[in-house]
Amino acid sequence: MRLRRRSDESTDPVRRGFAAAATQVDRAQRALIAAIPTPRDPGVPLSQALREFLEALDRVEAAMQAWHDESSAHEWTKCLAGVAAARAAAEALAGNNLDLTFEQLNAQIGDVLYPLEAFVDAERELRRR
Repeated sequence: MRLRRRSDESTDPVRRGFAAAATQVDRAQRALIAAIPTPRDPGVPLSQALREFLEALDRVEAAMQAWHDESSAHEWTKCLAGVAAARAAAEALAGNNLDLTFEQLNAQIGDVLYPLEAFVDAERELRRR
């Protein structure tokens, strides 16, 4: 998921705060996706990717307060729930100690990342403001 940013976010504190949180979401996703092997790269160990993902989610949560206001409460709540769901899925995956095939790894990572799609929806709503 790639989040687009508008040029006028610097004048709106909610958009500016959202942009900071969204940047951390992007970093979290990249950290986890790094575990998926490619033909030229074996990928990082899943345990390392999950640890980095969870650390990035900590930074997302820290950045969330900057865009929490009455006008964005609905989107903010959905994003916070998405972070919580992604964290729970990542922690469950970390505790499984499974030897996953490529397809299984892709599916599991997709399941962990899916709740963060709330940020795409929130961005769309914030752009309409």
